Amino acid sequence: MNIIDLETPHNTEKYFAPKTDDESPFYITEYGKTFRNTPCYQLRMNSPIACAQYVISGTGIIICNDNIYTVKEGDTFLLTEGCDQIYYSNPDHIFERIWINFKGIFSSEILKIYGIKDTVVYQNVNTLDIFNQIHETCKRLKNPVEYKNQTAQLFLKLVQELSAHKQEAPGHSTATEQIRPYIDRHITKNIKVSDIAKKFSFSKEHVIRVFKKTYGITPHQYILQSKIRIAMIMLKMTDKSIEEIADSLSFSDSHHFSTQFKKLMGYKPSQYRKESAE
Repeated sequence: MNIIDLETPHNTEKYFAPKTDDESPFYITEYGKTFRNTPCYQLRMNSPIACAQYVISGTGIIICNDNIYTVKEGDTFLLTEGCDQIYYSNPDHIFERIWINFKGIFSSEILKIYGIKDTVVYQNVNTLDIFNQIHETCKRLKNPVEYKNQTAQLFLKLVQELSAHKQEAPGHSTATEQIRPYIDRHITKNIKVSDIAKKFSFSKEHVIRVFKKTYGITPHQYILQSKIRIAMIMLKMTDKSIEEIADSLSFSDSHHFSTQFKKLMGYKPSQYRKESAE
């Protein structure tokens, strides 16, 4: 399981559930609000939790398994347990969100019953009032049993609202359309164009050609730029060393990472961290 969670702590409200030894059948483990202009990059592979979020403002990208979505102000999105969850804000229009993280068989079964287990984005479905009700209830209750019971009722209300506005899921992507989501899902690994070509039974030349035609850059450039973008967030928001960041993003060593960072950004990672702090 691979998890990266990068947000500026002082620009994010985050609360935790009352401690309990029994989180079944439903438990909101965390809830909070991420304010405007707070950069976000969240990656959970084979996620142990589910999340529901309402976009108050801004835009972002959601990648769930092999599908990629865009979300904007007024949209709600839902990512279930066990799926690969990647989402990040548009750097030119960073999104503000209110959210809950939850787990348990109650939520998974309710989503199945209402037929929305595989629906990710609900466009123009305003659930802000329900999220506010959930947050107020979570903050008010300290007893785990009452906490579970009352939040489960509000979660059912949220599911019913989403179900009433269910939209058709996107059709099955072609192999070429799955290349970028595949890269994004494996961005922290040492992924190569030859790996992508093998995965989709294409030649390297075909992968490079179709990717560049669609996105204007080669897969190698996209991989490198994505890694550097994540590195910038880690340098700014964490205390991880240059060596640790290089290792977490599967660079061969810190020297290679620093060289590539400087080539793209114009200065070394240590300089970027120092200037960001100032």
